[in-house]
Amino acid sequence: MHTVVLGAGLAGLSTAYELAKAGTRVTVVERNDFAGGLACSWQTAGYWLDHGPHRFHSRDEELVRHFYEVLDNEVVIRDRMSRIYMQGKFFDYPLKAMNVLKSLPPRLLVRSCWDYAWIRFTQVFKKIPDDNFENWVLKRFGRTLYEMFFGTYTSKAWKMPCTEISADWASQRISQANLWDTIVKTLNPPREGEVRSLVSEFWYPADGGIGQLGRKYAEKIRAMGGEVLLETPLERIEVENGVAKRVICRNKDGSELVLEPTEVVNTIPLQRMLEALRPEVSAEVKQAIGNLRHLGIVFVYLEIDKPTVSPDHWVYLPEKHLTIHRICEFKNFSDNSAPGNKTVVCCEITCNVGDEHWRLNLEAAAKIAEQDLIKVGLLQPGISRGIDMHKLPYAYPVYDLTYKANLDTLKKAVRKVKNLRTTGRQGLYRYNNMDHSIAMGRRTAKTLLKAGDGQADEVAAGQEYFG
Repeated sequence: MHTVVLGAGLAGLSTAYELAKAGTRVTVVERNDFAGGLACSWQTAGYWLDHGPHRFHSRDEELVRHFYEVLDNEVVIRDRMSRIYMQGKFFDYPLKAMNVLKSLPPRLLVRSCWDYAWIRFTQVFKKIPDDNFENWVLKRFGRTLYEMFFGTYTSKAWKMPCTEISADWASQRISQANLWDTIVKTLNPPREGEVRSLVSEFWYPADGGIGQLGRKYAEKIRAMGGEVLLETPLERIEVENGVAKRVICRNKDGSELVLEPTEVVNTIPLQRMLEALRPEVSAEVKQAIGNLRHLGIVFVYLEIDKPTVSPDHWVYLPEKHLTIHRICEFKNFSDNSAPGNKTVVCCEITCNVGDEHWRLNLEAAAKIAEQDLIKVGLLQPGISRGIDMHKLPYAYPVYDLTYKANLDTLKKAVRKVKNLRTTGRQGLYRYNNMDHSIAMGRRTAKTLLKAGDGQADEVAAGQEYFG
């Protein structure tokens, strides 16, 4: 068996790792000059930088052991701290009832409780359907808290009204069932040994940023006889009688690389892989491809002339007078990410590819980031400078109200090719966490090795919280 894996992100690398470990032939092809995909890291001016706040967390003990195995036990454990900045104050996020009660002005507190009580009462007579993000949150938290903590941030980050966003996004990114659930969890904290949330602590590489995981995967795959070919973009996939016979890529020198796989595992953006199929996909599939969109992110990295900016791993900035929607500080993930007397803050701006924010240069983007951090009180003028900027076009799959129907059309097209599987965040058009991507890859390898179904597609497919 020879498996060709498209993409060296975490799903592709974990698939290849398990296949190489089992002694089968595997070739990973990747258009970038690094392994790790979105979870990559690089050094700039002595700092290890990531694409935002990546972290590994899971209840699956075997998956955690796998994480340690790949990283040769060079791992640190951190207690998560994240907050949301609203109306001049920082609130714990996910929301904690006592923190909200203490921090909200009395007027807003009364209005929040009244809105929640009223909407719960009206549900008895006329239920609000879970047909979009706004309705999902309104019926569980009331309008005041929805507008303060959920709706403002979501519409800002996604560049669209919350009524046009699927309720799937809410169920996967809001940990509490409703306001009452928030209060109960605050007043009745988990007992010793009881795990209530996936995000109270997380694991992270001790050195090298989150990208150390991808580098270690690639190193070990090669050591076991597998191939990880970087700077080798996919050109086309030639299909004959419903079977992918050849995968044609472009070598660094411009020549064609022709691979003849037994199996193909796709982890690159699903739309781009389908566009590479020959013969071409149908007009219906092309239309569905065009209907599925991604948000881009511009990452701006500010070097700060002080040891730390905040104790948080990341902070949400939902208010619309601020351009930045989230920040993170890598020193809080690992002590080795930055020198002791300085720090770096990563500032994120979501955008549509090609818009005014996407076209920003480092100087302009750093100025916007500095001004926003000064406004929220995390920075003083004159102590920061922009040191790097990265732009990701396929950052967030857009969960609009029609995405499921369009995605189903694409999945049907994939199933027509007998030896082609698609998985991972990009391959499934699914906004899941990094542990999910690793689990998907490992299950895909299990399927190939046992000629059965490892149920990789079921990972992160439900309505559970992913935060």
